[in-house]
Amino acid sequence: MSYEVYRMNQIDQYATAVDSLDGFICFDTREDRSFNALRTLGDKNCLLDTIVISFDEIHATEISEIIQGQGVSVSSIKVDKDLSASILPCLREIDKYVLCKTSVGIDISCMPIPFIAQLLHFLLDRHQGKSITVYYTEPAHYTLKKLFDFSAYSGEIDIKTVPGFEGETSHINEVKRVVFYLMGFEMTYLNKLIPQDVNPNKIAPINGFPSYYPKYKDISLINNNANFYQRDIEIIYSEANNPFETYNTLVMLADKYKGYQIDIIPAGTKPMALGACLYALKNVNNSCRIIFPFPSEYKLNQSTGCGNLWEYKL
Repeated sequence: MSYEVYRMNQIDQYATAVDSLDGFICFDTREDRSFNALRTLGDKNCLLDTIVISFDEIHATEISEIIQGQGVSVSSIKVDKDLSASILPCLREIDKYVLCKTSVGIDISCMPIPFIAQLLHFLLDRHQGKSITVYYTEPAHYTLKKLFDFSAYSGEIDIKTVPGFEGETSHINEVKRVVFYLMGFEMTYLNKLIPQDVNPNKIAPINGFPSYYPKYKDISLINNNANFYQRDIEIIYSEANNPFETYNTLVMLADKYKGYQIDIIPAGTKPMALGACLYALKNVNNSCRIIFPFPSEYKLNQSTGCGNLWEYKL
């Protein structure tokens, strides 16, 4: 199995590796970073057309102000909040949009991870050969109620398979299963759900390190390390903002766990989830299954401010 050769770029006021994008897809969740990439690329005259996806109505006035005078047209699509079900109606609209495009950008900054997975699966299957570039804006701050208390979701959590990433099902004890668990710093309760709902033979926890900011690394380690330390499970590390390093980490782990069927829980950062999705899509023979802690409700304001803006060429 080969390791991934990648191209990633931190965009500042001078640098971008893409001359132009005739299509751009982003997700509005009311966070400050929802339209940071749109604003930055528009200022560089890189954009011609944009489609905004949201659970509710998009901020039309705010978007108009962002792209004012840039000649960028904007349309919108609503998606059902139940992302554990098929999002095919939304994907059909995106398909029509992408059909006539040659170079498409996707901003995953505020996209829910199950949506990212299904969107990538659809686009890479249906639109092979087209140029796809992914953008991600780090948050300046997460909305912590208090230190070591962050939850990205509301209501009951149900660990289910992401549509399109079903892998191979099996009965208990029929085959050995390993879970590659990409951890976020909010998921202390998920550590208890994995043995109960997934019932793996082995678990390989992967923490985002270096993290965006040192304090988030500390929160993640404190929230997760005690649980795994007690069970004598080693935590593996992968850069929080580098999907390609996550991809390569999964390649390494798959080699270590030969003979196991693989489950991946991408509950860490969006770039790490991107790497997990690329791994699952490019290694079909491994029959990887992506499972996710689907909430009864997604929070729309998980962060404030904008940090670094990253560009990932797929």
